[in-house]
Amino acid sequence: MFAQFFGGYLFNHKLCTAEDLTQAFEAKKHTRLRLGVLAINAGLMTAEQVEHVNITQQSVDKRFGDLAVELGYVTADDVEKLLAQQPTDYLLLGQTLVNNGALTNAEFEKALKDYKTENQITDDISDNQTETLHNLINEFYHFDNDENARICTDYVTLLFKNLIRFIGDDFTPMEASVIKNFAAEHIVTQKINGKYNAEACIATDSKTYMAFAERFAKESFTEVDDFVNATAGEFLNVNDGLFVVNESNEHGVELTLTPQEFLENGELALSSTAFCIPVNYPFGKLNFIIAT
Repeated sequence: MFAQFFGGYLFNHKLCTAEDLTQAFEAKKHTRLRLGVLAINAGLMTAEQVEHVNITQQSVDKRFGDLAVELGYVTADDVEKLLAQQPTDYLLLGQTLVNNGALTNAEFEKALKDYKTENQITDDISDNQTETLHNLINEFYHFDNDENARICTDYVTLLFKNLIRFIGDDFTPMEASVIKNFAAEHIVTQKINGKYNAEACIATDSKTYMAFAERFAKESFTEVDDFVNATAGEFLNVNDGLFVVNESNEHGVELTLTPQEFLENGELALSSTAFCIPVNYPFGKLNFIIAT
């Protein structure tokens, strides 16, 4: 999920386009993380130093690590530790954007430093991943300004985990907007009732709606029909069902779900102000709406 939000950060700061990110998410599956990117991430080398080593390699037949040591930028121990690191998705995304020419090493270095500082991301996120994710989502969507910040944060964290699990990790989250109604070709909505009331929706166009259902069902469809509706609705129901279970187990909040409702070529009127969270996939843009 850190890669997806790093992509969103780059897009929001106009450092790359949606097309750049779509291409990079596809290509990063085949990207081999370079030692220079690991050194930048660890703060051991600057982008300028990495470029110097890359240029020197054009005239000297030596590995990046050996040259970096010879030039005094890092030690042999530093190189050994960097090579032992497991690649992380957001570094692979950055490496791919550099490889594709969408970012320079200097732009990547600055963006990575700013992104990690703003979102309190350390080099080892394994010990506090949940806390870091919550901070990341709050920073990105400014949920802290809402009275139901905890609910929104927990819901969106789960939503993105399920998107990665069931639909694919090749998406970019976009900036949210606050809405009272929303019009779309296809809308699936489900209400959450109990100690508090909420509503969750998926809204999009026909092409994206069908492609979304195809990924979830792992089947091909030729038109939007009742089965496509049921498939899209089932994703929402699975996500909301897991959310309700988590609320009970983690917070002692008992909630129930209503059956999904489907709206075609209409406008959804919400009973309370909601967050609209667009997510860009290669097949189109999905709008996830959360009203609390």
